[in-house]
Amino acid sequence: MALLNSSGIKLKDGSRWRVPSELNEEEKRSVIEAITKFTVSKNATEIMDELIGYTYTFPKEDRGSFLRDGREFSTMLNSCGRIRKAGVGIAICMGDRNKMLKEGENILSEYRKMIRNYMNILGNERWRINDTQKFVMVNAEGVVPETMTGTISSLLAGSPKNAGKIVILRTNGEEGTIKFSSRKSMGCKSDINLSNLMRAGAEKFNGVGGGHDAAAGARITKDKLDGFLDFLEENVAKVQSTGNS
Repeated sequence: MALLNSSGIKLKDGSRWRVPSELNEEEKRSVIEAITKFTVSKNATEIMDELIGYTYTFPKEDRGSFLRDGREFSTMLNSCGRIRKAGVGIAICMGDRNKMLKEGENILSEYRKMIRNYMNILGNERWRINDTQKFVMVNAEGVVPETMTGTISSLLAGSPKNAGKIVILRTNGEEGTIKFSSRKSMGCKSDINLSNLMRAGAEKFNGVGGGHDAAAGARITKDKLDGFLDFLEENVAKVQSTGNS
């Protein structure tokens, strides 16, 4: 909020918060200039590359609606799915702009509160985080539900303090399992394929895993946790050392 205030743009239209699609070109430049002042570091270029890019607009949506911005629309749909209220998202996609839209706004607001709460706990309980030069291991057991592992690991990977590293988060899963989510952070130069890493490791310990090169997950039983963690640390360090040589 302090950053947006420092940009000098108008944040509210009466009592209503303005949405990104309402900003004109001059206001967008002001926001970019304000952000630039906070990125005076070796990772400044990577940070700005992540923040500046294409936007997707649905011109038939009301100009003051968060649905006009494609990313906000998709975030709302994602929040409905994450908290098991997919029907609300489907109704909005089918054109309901009354009761279901209001419910969707409430779900999105609650979803963001949940995320802030999880991030605050992980930030305050530092014993949960094993931060090395090459990777960050996060123990989110008892805090983050398994439906939110991808969201939280992505946010951690997007943090400037984790730039260049691989983020691996774990939490409790169903039926005595542990769910893992891994992400390559901004500026990560490692050649490691996270999908291959998670799949190979999980299969070695009778679990399942896979995904994409820069984003993958796995599920194992709790009794295999220590062995799986050792496998991840050894293989992430090995590949990164090779890539940096």
